[in-house]
Amino acid sequence: MEKLVILGCGSALPASGRHPTAQVIEHNGKYFLIDCGEGTQSRLRENSLSFDKITHIFISHLHGDHYLGLPGLISSMQLLGRTRELNIYGPPGLWEILSLQFRLSNSQISFELKFHAVEEERCLLDTERITVRSIQLNHRIKCFGFLLQEKEKPRRINGEAVKNAGVPHFFMENLRRGEDFINEKGEQIPNFQLTKNSKKSHTYAFCSDNRIKKDFHKKLEGVTVLYHESTFLHNELERAKRTFHTTAQEAAELALEVNPDLLILSHYSARYHDVRPLLEEAKILFPKVILAEEKLVVNFSKIY
Repeated sequence: MEKLVILGCGSALPASGRHPTAQVIEHNGKYFLIDCGEGTQSRLRENSLSFDKITHIFISHLHGDHYLGLPGLISSMQLLGRTRELNIYGPPGLWEILSLQFRLSNSQISFELKFHAVEEERCLLDTERITVRSIQLNHRIKCFGFLLQEKEKPRRINGEAVKNAGVPHFFMENLRRGEDFINEKGEQIPNFQLTKNSKKSHTYAFCSDNRIKKDFHKKLEGVTVLYHESTFLHNELERAKRTFHTTAQEAAELALEVNPDLLILSHYSARYHDVRPLLEEAKILFPKVILAEEKLVVNFSKIY
């Protein structure tokens, strides 16, 4: 994973300067879109993010502020002449909504749409570099978060060392896999003398609307970057309980148990014109926290 781009950080009701939930994870030159609230395609344009690079879309649940931008985005992809397949992961009812939309508008989608129903906790995607799993959240309707786990990265080439050792270019991939090098004299040069340690592999947890259960932290073991909704300040705890949402303090309490390198707060209630008090509330318990905001870019390589 190279970076996270926040496209929307608001909750259900519109708020000036904040749009509904949507974000992009850049991975290996492609984009994973997570949730797709109203206006997401406009946010993609504003952030110069190519529609065609989106290969996988993950939708947490069927409250409108998390998916209503999806039909329009797919239609725009069609108008732009997309040919590559698009994988969509979400609640079974999402496919019914999309199918009805396209049928009633007589929209013909020329590229392949692959829909994957998310009904339980399971592995959704497993590639050479990353796995994506669904984790069940506690909300008023069935809702899932997503765990994106990078696999161990290859070792990095020490340019000066391989040049001095006369390592041929074709052997570089072997070095990245950890192999030693045997030169023309038959001398074995240990891999650690020719390479540098791998860059850190991250595990990113996307947790949207969620009333945190007691043992929820166990599902997040090993998470290095935790994105969690913080709809309310803790003085609105009773409202948070009624609506199955989380306060900033509760998100920080969860982070204390998980101990990520970074906690990202988001999904703010429209009642808060200034969201800095949510950050201040969380920082009392967990200092490694930031606020999601429109156009925020988080580079994973800079998180330690």
